[in-house]
Order: sequence, then structure tokens, then C-alpha cells
Amino acid sequence: MAYADPDRRRASDRERYHRRTEERRAAGLCIRCGKREPIPGRSNCPTCAELNRKRERARNGRLKAEGRPRRDRVKSRETEKKRYRRTADERIARGLCPRCGKRSPEPDRALCAPCGDKVRTMARARYHKGRAAGLKYGGRRMESRRRSARIRSERRRQAWLDAGLCTRCGQNPPAEDGTTCISCRSRRQGIERKRYHDRKAAGLCVRCGEASTFDGAALCLSCTALEAESGRQERKNAASRRRYGERRQAGVCTDCRMPSHGASRCPECAQKSYERSSHFRGIPSWDPEFIVVDLETGEEHGPFDSRPDADACAAFLKLPPGGFEVVAENHPLAGSVGWS
Repeated sequence: MAYADPDRRRASDRERYHRRTEERRAAGLCIRCGKREPIPGRSNCPTCAELNRKRERARNGRLKAEGRPRRDRVKSRETEKKRYRRTADERIARGLCPRCGKRSPEPDRALCAPCGDKVRTMARARYHKGRAAGLKYGGRRMESRRRSARIRSERRRQAWLDAGLCTRCGQNPPAEDGTTCISCRSRRQGIERKRYHDRKAAGLCVRCGEASTFDGAALCLSCTALEAESGRQERKNAASRRRYGERRQAGVCTDCRMPSHGASRCPECAQKSYERSSHFRGIPSWDPEFIVVDLETGEEHGPFDSRPDADACAAFLKLPPGGFEVVAENHPLAGSVGWS
């Protein structure tokens, strides 16, 4: 029966071809002629295999003479991937190395020892070649390389954690109530403090470093909401209280863990705490306040924290230009400033 639709005819022919091929393969016959047994490890018999080779050589010669590639690279790559995946799945099901199919894979590995060494050697050579050419990640895909790096880092971190070592350097024992040693913790805290102060001075969110903050806040609106939902501050406060109680009970300084001789802080930390307090530094500077004065009635409106707020008030009251005055006054405590 002829089909008017070419696509429907091709689909029907393809379905009939695959059904006939599976029947001949199940019967142990050549999938091309269906008359003779195939070559061991092959799908075609010797006669059909030779015919295929002759046709392939003739086709390749014709395409070469025309200056055309022998096969579609994209289609060939997809076909090879499917064939390799099918072969690898069969070998994995038998408990063999999916690359060679001769030996069992190493413990916690996918390949056997010889194939693993070969693959690693080729990967290193390809990586160094790509790095020499200036390619990021040696020319490999960024997503796969980062995923592999995360897996290796987590495996290494867990091994160091089980061994009772610092999870950053793997050389020293971790500090009290932590997973990193004192030197690594101090280095990390120094970097975090510098990043915090740089972002705070630039008026950026200290968490994301992208959004701007308002009124000197440390976090932007989005990060503030995320911080409140995470409950991190509650956990941090609980940990601080627990650490404070443990150090007080041990009779050491609650800040640096040096002997405090019964006090909560040692003399050096107590001096630093006092110098950071408002008792030592005095009252901070106060910004001026702005008052809108209606010149016709003498009525005062305010005070306002900024000049734009005062101008907005005058516009809201519909005061005519020249009919009002904005007066800036200093705070009553501005003369008691101890620091700015």
C-alpha cells in the first residue's frame, strides 16, 4: 500500500526494518540477508560484511572525489554515543569495566586500574594542552568540571573530618567546637572581616555584595528577609550564649580564652570592650533637623530629618514659592559630641 505522505511512508519502512532485524537477531541469523549465521561478535555474515565493505569503499571514494565529508559528524557522534552507552550498560550489568570489558572495576570506581590510569593520563595531557592554549578549565566544560571538583572536595573534607583533622588544610586538629584549626579559622575570619568592612564602606549589602543598603544597614531588603527566614541569627545567639557559659565555667576570658582570674574578660579584652562602648567614645554626631515655616501664618511644620522631606511637606501643603522658609536647626545634644 502506497502512502501519499512521505514521512508516514518512511516511518512505516523504518518500523518494518527494525522489526525484521530484531526477529533475525533473535533467530541467530544475519540481520541483512537472514539466511546465514553471522560472524562471531558481529551482526552480518561474511558475504554481507564483504558487500558492505565494498559499498562503503565505493561511497567514500565518490565523496572524496567530490570534496565532501564521508559522513555526517553530528549524526555519527550521536550514533557512537548510543552504541557506547549500550555496550557500557551491558558490561556494568556483568560487573566488568565499561571501557575494556575484561577486568572488574576498582573498589568505589567505575573503571579497572589499567583503564583508570590510561584515562587519567590522557585527561592530564589534554588539560595541560588546553591550559597552555589559555583555555579555562583546560578546555573542558565548566559545569562538569565544577561538579567534579565539588564531589572531590566533599570526599576529601569527609575523610579529614573522620580522621579528626582540619577540613581546610588537613594537617592540624580542629579548634574548639569547630571543624577548622585555629590558623585556618583566623585566616578566614580576617578575609571575612575585610570583605565586610569594604562592602559596608561602599554602601553595599555585606551578604550579597550587589544591592545597595539604606540608612547604614548591613543587609539589603532581600537578604534581610532571607536572614530572618533562615533563623541563623537565633542559632548564632544560642551558640554565643553556650560558648560564653562554657568559658565562664572554665574561668577563662569569654573573648580570647586567656586566663581572666575570675572576671568575664581578661584586662586586654576588657579594655578593648570599654573603648568600643558609648561611655568611652561619647555621644555620636547628630544631623541637623529641618522645619518648614509658613511665612503668612507663622505656623511651623516638622521637624524633618532631611531637606527633601521638608520640600515634600511644603509641596503637600501647597505653599507657594516664596511663601515658606526651610530652617535647619542643630539637635540640642549636638554640642555634646564625643566622636563622629
